[in-house]
Amino acid sequence: MVIRLRNIFLVVTSVLCLSSCDDNKPMGSGAIVLGDSSNIVTESDPQQLKDLVTDLQPVIPPAENKDEDPNAAENKPDSSHKPLPAPVASVSPAPTLAKPQPATTAKAITNGPGLKAEFKDVTIIIPGLTVKQAGNPNLDKANGAVYTLNDGNINGATIRIIGTVTKVSQRYQSVVVLKTDVGTFPLDALSLTTKWETVTGTNNIYRIAGLDAKSMKAFDAEARDIKSAVLRMTQRRRMSRKTAQEIQNNTRNLRDVNQKPLYVELRSVMWKIDGKDANGRPFSKQIRIDVPM
Repeated sequence: MVIRLRNIFLVVTSVLCLSSCDDNKPMGSGAIVLGDSSNIVTESDPQQLKDLVTDLQPVIPPAENKDEDPNAAENKPDSSHKPLPAPVASVSPAPTLAKPQPATTAKAITNGPGLKAEFKDVTIIIPGLTVKQAGNPNLDKANGAVYTLNDGNINGATIRIIGTVTKVSQRYQSVVVLKTDVGTFPLDALSLTTKWETVTGTNNIYRIAGLDAKSMKAFDAEARDIKSAVLRMTQRRRMSRKTAQEIQNNTRNLRDVNQKPLYVELRSVMWKIDGKDANGRPFSKQIRIDVPM
């Protein structure tokens, strides 16, 4: 009997539970059927239709730069103002290249007295000298010219050149001179010709130096060289035996070319001018001045 009552209670309880579930189920909660308009929800509220993903504009801070100066932000311009135009970089004008100095103007130095050697490619002028040219005065096709000094001082004078010059060289010939009561005679056997030496100058102007008696080089003669030179001089000039013997007797004790009555004198001086013509071809010209004895 007890078992039967328990079964009846279970059946009643199950019926009550099923009835409660059917009453709470909303309408239209069945399976979704394709094409059934009753299952389509039409929403008219724009706030509900808003696309939260596309309208989201997150502000992502830039990665922190540890090397950046924390106070740099204070120096940044306000983004609300229009940016100033970028400054134009100042460009320094290109340096002006120094123009090659033209050769000394011909009009400035060709006027007035002086030696003037006018070659085809170059003109050589030594103001202040009175000279006489030997040979053909037209030097267009010549490579050299010879002059005899009539007046003026060569040492201390200047050489002025018109043309493109690369080098000026000088050499000279010195000679030992004997002064006697019957005359002054150069001892040709005691002459010395120096090697070429470069002459310094600027703007095609070169100063002549080293031709004074104290500066000139002389033949390094011994006593026997002096005696021999004196004897040859008297023979070449065909002096009388008496005159020749007297001169030899007066010079027999000389041991140096700087002993009186001997002294050193300039016999001639030469200059060599190297340069380039208008076509860039090298040239070399020489002039010589002889000093009369």
